[in-house]
Amino acid sequence: MVAVAKKETKKESLKAEATPQTFEETLAKSYKKLEDALKTVPPEKLAKAKKEVEKLLEGDLSWADLTQYTPEKLYQIAEAGYNQFKIGKYDSSERLFKGLTVIDPDNYYYHQMLGATFQRKDRFPEAILEYSIALNCNAKDSVSLTNRGEVYFKLGFHDLALTDFEAAISLDSKNEDRWANRARMLKEQVKLVKERKK
Repeated sequence: MVAVAKKETKKESLKAEATPQTFEETLAKSYKKLEDALKTVPPEKLAKAKKEVEKLLEGDLSWADLTQYTPEKLYQIAEAGYNQFKIGKYDSSERLFKGLTVIDPDNYYYHQMLGATFQRKDRFPEAILEYSIALNCNAKDSVSLTNRGEVYFKLGFHDLALTDFEAAISLDSKNEDRWANRARMLKEQVKLVKERKK
């Protein structure tokens, strides 16, 4: 039994010698490997990569640009997601629009549709979050204003619902936008509910 214990101890010491002892050593080895790998990359490719990272950090480049998705390809994915949404396949719609929001996080439509998908799945906090992100990207998004207002209404946050409905209505001075018209109708429902509570 003692011999077995010594054997395990010897294995442990060999293992410890083979692996770095500190985080700093691990980091130094990783940097060395990275430096060696970068030496094999042509200078013009490194310069291009550096410019792309700088553009990304400054907000002049999206993840879509880096991942080589063409606008046409993103449109096709969004169309497929919308079609899945229309036929009630909300899990598929969620997957597609989640991916699109990662690839192009500044596109309000992707967040709007992800919010609508969450709303249909009764995942209201996530729906509110996605609609809010969509509105940060486009403050004139009457669809997200109306839908977020409807979620607030369902949750009993009547004042927040009215604020969103009024904002959607204010974007439609000619009474032509169907989402603003829906907001008008929902606003009246909120008022009726509030009057009954008095």
